[in-house]
Amino acid sequence: MIYKTHISLNILFLQVILRTSNVQLQEIMTPWGIGILSGTIVGSFIPDIDAPKSEISKRLLPAKTLLNLFIPLLSIILTFSIFTFLHQSFKLTTTEGKSITFLMLFMIIVALLNLLFNILLKPLFEHRGFLHSLTGLIFLNILFLIFYINNLKNLPINFVKLYNGFYVGINIGYIGHIIGDSFTYQGIRPFYPAKWRLSLKIFRTNSPQEKILFYILNLANFVLFLKNILQ
Repeated sequence: MIYKTHISLNILFLQVILRTSNVQLQEIMTPWGIGILSGTIVGSFIPDIDAPKSEISKRLLPAKTLLNLFIPLLSIILTFSIFTFLHQSFKLTTTEGKSITFLMLFMIIVALLNLLFNILLKPLFEHRGFLHSLTGLIFLNILFLIFYINNLKNLPINFVKLYNGFYVGINIGYIGHIIGDSFTYQGIRPFYPAKWRLSLKIFRTNSPQEKILFYILNLANFVLFLKNILQ
């Protein structure tokens, strides 16, 4: 699915969920409502960060490129940290000794991180792989939970409501994205790293059939929005 269809599908999911949960339209203007709406839109994009030609990758960077940029930065940080520890422990005195130690540390850390990222992490960012699975969704939820435990307890209540709405929205958008891509011929691997692929083979990405679906979803969104206003 292309990004426009994903957003339209997920907005429809959001409207249906809010309607069945008896959430009033006015609540969209509260911190929680703003959070769930923005979270749904962001969640619609996240899985496609593994696709170099996706909308989010064009505006930011593909996940593999981000990893490649992250390695030198992390290497420098780790090198400084370890070098400081060694300098304090072994009292390095000469400039030559410090330079050689720092350079050797940097080269070793870069090599180890490249090995680690290439073997363990890069395979996770193959398109329609880890990020297009329930495994990726669980991992994302763990990150949100860690952030919540460590940071949100002492923050203003409105920010907590915004975050809670955003968290729910991220899950709606992410799950909706996975469901949407399961309609395509390429499908998804919902239980990654298991090889089983779910593909309903209804249409191909960016095909005329998907464009028709996009207009149908927009019409459904408009009708449901009017019903919510007039109820």
